Amino acid sequence: MKKCFFTLGIIFFFTMTGFSAIAAEKPTCEDLTQIADALDEISAAFSDAGTIEEGDAVDVALGEIVDALYLISEAEDERHVTDAVNSLTDAYDKMDGEKFGLALDSVVSNMDRLYRRDCQ
Repeated sequence: MKKCFFTLGIIFFFTMTGFSAIAAEKPTCEDLTQIADALDEISAAFSDAGTIEEGDAVDVALGEIVDALYLISEAEDERHVTDAVNSLTDAYDKMDGEKFGLALDSVVSNMDRLYRRDCQ
């Protein structure tokens, strides 16, 4: 499970690194689709992860995911997205798994909302 989670984190991180190279532009519809798919997989993997130790591969992957989502929230400059990512960051910093799961669900909902707003 840790290897799967780590792989998801790395894929997500490198996908978003490519996005971040575009100076503060909002994600495209294709970006939002990829983000939503990755977040759904990460959310499912997080639910199944069990114990996560500070500094282990899963923890590192989650940190990369949080960082990438922060870039998106800056580009979107949209209060609900920023609030959801800030909650996710806070839960991650406090190593609070329950709050992290709830915040991750909120981020997923906000990414879905952005897709519906911008792409449908």
